[in-house]
Amino acid sequence: MYTSNRPIAEAVEKKKALVAAHRGTCGGNIVWNTSLSYKNALLHGADMIEIDVSMTRDGVFFAFHNTEEEQEFGRKCDIREMTSREVEEINILNTIRHTSGQRVERLEKVLPQFKGKCLINIDRSWFYWEKVIAFLKSMDMDDQILLKCGVDENYLQQLADSRSGLMYMPIVRSMEEWETVTKYDVNVSAAELIFKSVDEPLADREFLADLGKQGIFPWVNAITLNDREILSGGLDDNGAIGEGFDENWGELLDMGFKIIQTDWPALLRNYINQKYHL
Repeated sequence: MYTSNRPIAEAVEKKKALVAAHRGTCGGNIVWNTSLSYKNALLHGADMIEIDVSMTRDGVFFAFHNTEEEQEFGRKCDIREMTSREVEEINILNTIRHTSGQRVERLEKVLPQFKGKCLINIDRSWFYWEKVIAFLKSMDMDDQILLKCGVDENYLQQLADSRSGLMYMPIVRSMEEWETVTKYDVNVSAAELIFKSVDEPLADREFLADLGKQGIFPWVNAITLNDREILSGGLDDNGAIGEGFDENWGELLDMGFKIIQTDWPALLRNYINQKYHL
């Protein structure tokens, strides 16, 4: 394991903490994982956009979260079993389930629009890492890309074997998983930590501080996915809006998290700016 995190380090030094926009910022007729949603996120003060990646059966990468086909396409299917032509023919649904006039976009068309503009977290691409890593390297955006996956030794080995040097962030759910990550020669620049309680070891302030000393930036998901999954010990977006920013986002910042993923980047960026007098 090694760390080469200059782009993230420089951004954190300037902004104190980074705001990552979950699938961009959507609403109304702006659909998540589209160029419009990513541009909207940056207008709302996000420092980083999250892009989900799916590959069709003919080898084309799209900005799309597989498993969301029924919600966006209006029918049950799997984008990974479709052709690129079939995907591009679909008029995707917006947030109120009306056709939006938009199409799922090829990753090769999306990424150049954000070259030099923000950090980019690439999610859900691990199903086809050998191909996607080569594709990302061809885009010449290494100083913006933060690749992530769950702690799976097969994926970690593929990343190590690629010798790509891409900034990497494991999705860690236990200390045992973190120990697994440290065994691989990959560029760990951040760590996405999932914890149900703030009393868990992954949320321990000393552990977070130790990551920082190693040049690894702790990432936390403040997003509220639903009423079942707990990603950040109960300190989340819904709590921030319903109960108070200090009691939720503020607590996460005080614990030592340097990157917070949210669905409400403008609110979080304004809060961080006020908290640190930026």
